[in-house]
Order: sequence, then C-alpha cells, then structure tokens
Amino acid sequence: MAVNKEIIQFTAKGLKPVKRDIKKLEKQIRKLDAAYKKSTQGGKGVTKGMGAMVAKLGLGYLAFRTLSSAIGGTIRVGKQFEKEMSNVAAISGATAIQMQALEKNAKELGRTTVFTASNVAELSTSFAKLGFSADEIIKVTKGTLDLAAVTRVDLAEAAAVAGTTLRAFGLSAGETGRVTDVMALSFSRSALDM
Repeated sequence: MAVNKEIIQFTAKGLKPVKRDIKKLEKQIRKLDAAYKKSTQGGKGVTKGMGAMVAKLGLGYLAFRTLSSAIGGTIRVGKQFEKEMSNVAAISGATAIQMQALEKNAKELGRTTVFTASNVAELSTSFAKLGFSADEIIKVTKGTLDLAAVTRVDLAEAAAVAGTTLRAFGLSAGETGRVTDVMALSFSRSALDM
C-alpha cells in the first residue's frame, strides 16, 4: 500500500502545478478567443466592404460589357448602312447630292417605320438593280416598305414586285403608294399573295 500512497501523494502534489498551468492556459485561450472574435468582427466589416467592392466591380464590368456591346452593335449597324449606301451609289450611278438625298431618305424611313435605315438602304440597292434612278428610288421606297410590312415578305421581293408592276403598266415612281395600296388590299382580301 505504501506504493499506492506515494502515487496518490505524487499525484496530489503533481496536481497543484498542473492546475496552475491549466488556469494559465485557460487565461491565454480566453485572450486568444477575445482577439479572434475582435478580428473576425473587423473581418466581417472587411468582408462586407470587399463584397461591396466586388459587387461594384461586377456591376461595373457588366455595365462596361453592355456598353461596349451596344457601341459595337452601333458600329456594325453603321458599317452595314455605309456598305449598302456604297452599293446604291455604285449600282445607280447617283451623284453626291442624290446620295445625300438617298441617305436622308433611308435614315428618315429607318426612324419612322418598322425597318432600319440599313433595310431601307438594301431596298434602295434592289431598286437600283432594277434600273430605278436615285430620284425614283426615293419615291418608291415608302410604298414598298408598306407593302413588305403588310405582306410580310422580304424587301428584295417587295421591290421586285412593286418595281415590275410599275414598269409593266408604264406608271411613274410617284404612283408607287397607290399601286402598293391596291396590292396590299388585294392580298389581304383574297387568297392572293406575293
């Protein structure tokens, strides 16, 4: 039993220093815990600030991409319009003053109809291929756009039908509106189509 007493005594004596060490460790752990809590609270602010910054950057990037896409689209549309107007000039042999009038007509109709200015320029090209002069093209464009919109055909087909009809009956370009109105009415009230 003496051995057991020594172990118990040793253990009892040994517990006092261990208890002191445990208390020191607990105190250090509390300090570390407090420091950790303090740093994570500040970290939450940093995290929120970083999140807000990332969100702003994300929105900024999205806005940049949207804006650059819109600008790129505008440039492509402008290039397409210029290309079509160059085709009109080459095919029709229009003068600079006539080309200004054709461009003005295309832009105005592109603004006031369901078609774009590039679409109107394509239509002008189709009429130039049919042998219409610049002045005639300006006169036939509006009526032909109306015909294409009502009958839902592409502009080249509408130009071919309207242009051929005008030429076949010896009508002037100024009568295009009347001719296309009659066509549209006939197509909508019968089984006829383009």
